[in-house]
Amino acid sequence: MGQFNPADDIQTHDTAHRARQAQYELVSKGALRAVPLNIVNALLLTAIIHPYVPPVLFWPWLAVLCIGPVMRFSAMLRARKADRPPNDTEMYLYIALSALVGVAWGATPLILSNAAPALVAQIVGLVIAGMAAGAVLTSAGERRVILSYAGPALGLWAVSLIHVDPVIGGFGAMMLLGFLSGITMLAKTYAETLKESVAATVALESANKKTLEQAAALARLAEHNDQAARKAEETARASAVMLANMGHELRSPLNGVLGMAQLLDKTALTDEQSLMVSRLLESGGTLESLINTVLEVSRIDAGRMELVVEDLTPSDLADRLRREHTPHALAKKLDLQIELTGDAERTLRADGGRLLHMCRILTGNALRFTESGGVTIRLHLDETSNASSSLRIEVHDTGSGVPESSRDQLFNAMGRDTIDENIKQSGTGLGLHLVRKLAEMMHGDVGYAPVEGETGSVFWFEVKLRHSAKADRFADGEQMSVSSRRLRILVGESEPALRSVLLGYLKSFNCVVTCSSNSAELVDALGASAYDAVVLGHELSDVEPEDAAADVRALPSTAAMTPVLRLVEGLDTPLRVNAMETLIRSPVSAEVLMEGLKQALANDPIANAQLYRIA
Repeated sequence: MGQFNPADDIQTHDTAHRARQAQYELVSKGALRAVPLNIVNALLLTAIIHPYVPPVLFWPWLAVLCIGPVMRFSAMLRARKADRPPNDTEMYLYIALSALVGVAWGATPLILSNAAPALVAQIVGLVIAGMAAGAVLTSAGERRVILSYAGPALGLWAVSLIHVDPVIGGFGAMMLLGFLSGITMLAKTYAETLKESVAATVALESANKKTLEQAAALARLAEHNDQAARKAEETARASAVMLANMGHELRSPLNGVLGMAQLLDKTALTDEQSLMVSRLLESGGTLESLINTVLEVSRIDAGRMELVVEDLTPSDLADRLRREHTPHALAKKLDLQIELTGDAERTLRADGGRLLHMCRILTGNALRFTESGGVTIRLHLDETSNASSSLRIEVHDTGSGVPESSRDQLFNAMGRDTIDENIKQSGTGLGLHLVRKLAEMMHGDVGYAPVEGETGSVFWFEVKLRHSAKADRFADGEQMSVSSRRLRILVGESEPALRSVLLGYLKSFNCVVTCSSNSAELVDALGASAYDAVVLGHELSDVEPEDAAADVRALPSTAAMTPVLRLVEGLDTPLRVNAMETLIRSPVSAEVLMEGLKQALANDPIANAQLYRIA
């Protein structure tokens, strides 16, 4: 036995109630048309039969056929004026009056005198059949009305036929009963169809209500998540600012300690005192390096990081690495090799100091954990376009390697309580975490791979760098601020569902989104504020999306240079970058939209650095 569901029971009762109301409403509408027809037919038939009906029967008959329909009309008129279906009382009255009128029509052949011509009897039968059929048409939604009206009319007519000739009339009576049965079945079929239609409507409304409730719940959840993400972001940024300030406060006294230790080292000391000062300087240097790393990470998290752009070649970077790390390798009797592949003399625009710092962290770790063998630094430049190249730097060592259980968290900053026991002595991974953060700022990636069949490790990072040119808009030493901000995206779409999808995706990409439903609003918005990109959907209320893109390009201001992304159905590839716009295949996914924005903003590293998933 199935479980009782109160919601289903309520919906069943609601369906039955609404189906009954629909039936009543159809009857009331039909009544307003059927009543005048009853009176007109009664008056026309009066002109034909009055010579053949005794006055004592004629006038009561005419009164019923004229007053009865008027009373039926009145019974339905109140509901129609109130713009509502009839109630049960009004319907019962209408049924009773319909029965009275049906009796009057059925009695017509019985009140005719024997002198009435056969043609008159035929006309009377034709009128009765027509009125019964009319009852089916005007009251098909309610069988009780049809039976109350057509039952007496056809039944009394059958009696009159049997009275004229029991045999032939009997066959006629059977035909009339078959006709009554047919129209009753027709009314039943119509009523069931009406109920099914009402049930489907109720189910559709219920589903639509649930869909709207779920959409509202999802919207509330998305807003809650957005607020939580913003709050978490603000909290993290505030913590990072505080940490940066603390780092500055720590470095000032540390510089004093190191300075005094260096001065003390130059004085006459015993061997034991000299060893103690040496250990002091070594520990102080390690602490200074750690504070510098903390400051770099906190600057990035607080949105205060600045890249100092300068001209740099891979060979220059290799020379710096060789000069800096050769003494350390010689001190540990390790072999240091630096290999260059690709165009080593290609001049790139990069923050050389931070690239060197990233290499310093990886190479320093390799030298620290390698006891024999050597360390190899490989620099490979791969030209990805006429304007940019990808620089990949790998650091190979012959050390003991990294335990497999610890590899997944290598580039994440770890607390001492969560770090794997196998690498706890190596630190909390803050340096590798900084390498990952800096690589991401330069639109790159980091990774680790063990050396197959041998001991050792390969740590690498890859960054995307622009080629240098005389007309480059960044001069040497210029600071590119990548202070944290949310990208401003303008969406053009008039269809609510797709607009909500784009809005949800873009908000999860750390974007502030403004929506326009037509080209005029789009152009006005671009004239009023600066946007990082424009995303066009499938529909605008006034023009096609491609025409809206042309309107953007025709603007008499720098807003015409705003990157445009447009959704296209049936595109042969998920993403296509053209000279004037970026095309994205629809239906769109979050990953493809994110990649499209990265492609569109490829020439704006400041904006591109702020494009990341927050939900």
